[in-house]
Amino acid sequence: MIPTVLAVEHPETAAAVDLALETGRTLIVPTDTVYGIGGNPWDQRTLSHVRRLKQRSPSQPFTLHLGSTAAIATYAELDARASNAVSLLLPGAYTILLPPRAAAPPSTVLDGKIGIRVPNHAFFRDVLRRPLFATSVNAHGKPPLNDVADIIETFTEVDLIVTGAIVGEPSAILDLTSTPIRVLRGHVPDDLLRRLEEE
Repeated sequence: MIPTVLAVEHPETAAAVDLALETGRTLIVPTDTVYGIGGNPWDQRTLSHVRRLKQRSPSQPFTLHLGSTAAIATYAELDARASNAVSLLLPGAYTILLPPRAAAPPSTVLDGKIGIRVPNHAFFRDVLRRPLFATSVNAHGKPPLNDVADIIETFTEVDLIVTGAIVGEPSAILDLTSTPIRVLRGHVPDDLLRRLEEE
């Protein structure tokens, strides 16, 4: 299989992404951190395909990627503290864990928590029209691939690759369901953590 490769700014990218998500295809997209591989979060065939490509256990959830912070309330419960955190962190290089709502895709929920990202990236602002599940582009336990040529060579069984600028470092992960908020990965400045606890 030779994947279709389109730049974020290509005029056909939005339609190609929309079709891929509608028809259960697998895609690789840029974020404000690293490239992500994923697809329609309700499509079991796509979920299984990405797990196989990543050598990822079915027990591991994926992260729900959204194009705007306004969409978060559809899939997660937001109290005053969580709403404050969303306003401070997103769009941005953070993954937040929240209590899921009934509409949350089961593939993104584990132990009563959903992981959500709203990247600060042109792909999510200008291209993405639907929810997307995604995880970093790498085999399980290996570093993320940041070079498009390496991605094309390694992940040949994807349908669409969207290219764009990335930073190359994974997002920080914050558990907003705990008190105080727990940082599970990455660094969050102390002054920002203090502001996150305010309501």
